[in-house]
Amino acid sequence: MKILYSIIGIIILIFLALLGWKFYAESHTESATVRDLAKFNPLISSEKYYVKTEEPKKVKKLEDNFYNYTYKSKAYNKEGKSKIIKYTATKKLKKDHYLALEYKVGEVRNYKEVSSSKIPKKALHKLK
Repeated sequence: MKILYSIIGIIILIFLALLGWKFYAESHTESATVRDLAKFNPLISSEKYYVKTEEPKKVKKLEDNFYNYTYKSKAYNKEGKSKIIKYTATKKLKKDHYLALEYKVGEVRNYKEVSSSKIPKKALHKLK
């Protein structure tokens, strides 16, 4: 019986540690180390945000014919709540197209182009 209580105690401690790390990571998104370590926390989920592409805010040449395009856009989640999100691409994105961004702890993990029919109505209304 003591073993069972020990196992339950360890599980509770691990859960509380992960929960504490979740709150810490979500309030310290400016740190690259915090963002990197947050990838391993199963309690931190990513959110989908939607943007309408614009011209890049910054273009940086990396090597011959390779560029890094930085975008900063007002993004909306499925409830229509906005957030300014900065993301990068290795190619220039088409202007006035819709993207679905996977956003986790202050960072865009990936994005893909979507049609307007795939965007929740509240977000689409704000994007138009």
